[in-house]
Amino acid sequence: MSLRTALLRLFCLLPCLLAGAALAESPEPSERARTDYRTASAALSRGDLTAYRRLEPGLRDYPLYPYLEVAELRRALAPADEPRVSGFLSRHEGELPAARLRDAWLDVLADTGLWTKYLRDYREESASVEDRCTRVFALWQTGTRVEAAAASGTLWSSPRSLPASCDKALSPWLAQGNPRPATAWTRLELALDAGEIGLARYLQRFLDAPLASDARLYFEVLDSPSRVREQARFRAGDARHSRIIAAGLTRLAKADAEAARDTFDAYARKGFIDAAGQQRAAPRIAAALAVASPPDALHWVLGLPPAARSDALADDALRYALRASDWDGVSAAVSLVPPPEEAAQRWGYWKTRAAEARGALDTAALRQDFDALRATRSYYGFLAAERIGAPFEMQHVSPAIAPAMLEAAAGNPGIARAREFFLTGDIIASRREFAWTTARMNKEERQAAARLADRWGWHTLAISTLAAAREWNDLGVRFPVIYREHFDSAARKQHVDTTFLFAIARQESALNPGARSPVGAMGLMQLMPATAQQTARSSGLRYRGSADLLDPAVNVQLGSHYMRLMLDDFGQNRILAAAAYNAGPGRVRQWVGKLAAPVDHDLFTETIPFKETRQYVQNVLSFAVIYAYLGGREATLVRPDERLIRNSGANRDGTR
Repeated sequence: MSLRTALLRLFCLLPCLLAGAALAESPEPSERARTDYRTASAALSRGDLTAYRRLEPGLRDYPLYPYLEVAELRRALAPADEPRVSGFLSRHEGELPAARLRDAWLDVLADTGLWTKYLRDYREESASVEDRCTRVFALWQTGTRVEAAAASGTLWSSPRSLPASCDKALSPWLAQGNPRPATAWTRLELALDAGEIGLARYLQRFLDAPLASDARLYFEVLDSPSRVREQARFRAGDARHSRIIAAGLTRLAKADAEAARDTFDAYARKGFIDAAGQQRAAPRIAAALAVASPPDALHWVLGLPPAARSDALADDALRYALRASDWDGVSAAVSLVPPPEEAAQRWGYWKTRAAEARGALDTAALRQDFDALRATRSYYGFLAAERIGAPFEMQHVSPAIAPAMLEAAAGNPGIARAREFFLTGDIIASRREFAWTTARMNKEERQAAARLADRWGWHTLAISTLAAAREWNDLGVRFPVIYREHFDSAARKQHVDTTFLFAIARQESALNPGARSPVGAMGLMQLMPATAQQTARSSGLRYRGSADLLDPAVNVQLGSHYMRLMLDDFGQNRILAAAAYNAGPGRVRQWVGKLAAPVDHDLFTETIPFKETRQYVQNVLSFAVIYAYLGGREATLVRPDERLIRNSGANRDGTR
């Protein structure tokens, strides 16, 4: 390294070094304090107050001391402890230890019937359903009848069944003749929307005769969707019947899409289904029609009345047009409704792409439109840039955060506790404390907390905190380069680009080595244990059980080998390999197998049937570009050999 380069790097790092020096002025807790904390906590757990009180005075300045206070108070909490509890809640208002103590304290107040004090110390933000029920009971007990009645109505109107413990709280409200039939009908609709059929059937007992009749009709239609075609049973211009019709048409579409379409058209003409009902049913009917013929689905959608149009319907219509390579249809689809904010880039890209395919714009106008789109860092911005051979716009900005802001964040009691939990090895408590604390910060405070988290190696928390602050341009924090030696080693062995592996891991786990999905996928590259075992067997890699997947070295080696298998299976095409990594290779083979002719990569990706997989592929391709940029490399969104998606089983003339 030259002297000039070394000095330049030192100059660039100086602000960070100075900030780090400023933060270092606060003394770190000693290992002795951490040992004493563990010992004191264990003593409390086994009820050895003598050992605890011998250590407690020396821990009062230790960041985790509030949790010892909570544990000591909760051992035998009683109304007589109110002065200590009130003092603690006041000192730590809005902090996680206060929420922990408040939960136990409210139980004591409820058990002893101290309802005025219960209402004083209750906080909605951390309340469970049972807590809200107890609050309602407290309102009745203190004679706050108007507020109690209003709170009871809100509580009762839940779309899901309430715990049996809520019965006592709601009994005074029910004794007043509640719920009113209209309120019960509203809850019935909410329950049906939530899939709570049993609750919805139970709610019929609260309906008057007209509403009960409508409810019976509703359930008949849900049980036998073909009955929605019996027009004589419905009232035109009735909002409830419109909702019943929409629900019936949605179910009928699964069995007979054409019958659902014809019934929808007839009811829309005659005023039997209102705008809300049309917007509920139309996307489901269109999706059912598209299974047999995307062009037919598109033709139907484009002919719908304006009242039936919605963002979801326009989004689907765009894909139907793309599947048919119908560029006139694409133009019509993106003009159905004004683009929602989150879809503006997508709408703009396909509008311009359609104009290009139709020859509706000259070269200069096309370049101008694509150039405007590429100004935003996104999948569609990258597509637009490659369309005109222009560089990517990365919009990378690392906001300058004043040392005072970083000091304030580091000194925040919740952040200090999160860091101390981490250093004591309690990772779950650390993440919980950090998340609780940052959720109550403003944007600038979150940015400072994210910068600290990144500096301390808590990259997943840094990523999520910046997302919560809607700060998207600090790419160095949002796309960290960690476990580099494992990714580089795997990339060399499997002949896969490192940036692609990083992109997969960033999408899968936000680079959290301990990530576990609800379905059981684990680690950086989110491998299922069965997949890992099979991959290890075929590759000769070490794998001793699912715990190995939490080891970054093992996870990356197995994940990269599995990705190599996907690449080999799909002709080295990263688009198809990424889709297979997410949705499974069998599904991707089905999608490709339906292609009668080669399809442009952007059309193929946009028409992947699963929304999750569409977004997954788009993110992975974009993240690989970003990682290449951060590594000082030039990159393309797609390689030349990936630009056409081909069905190897189809002949050149489109036959099979």
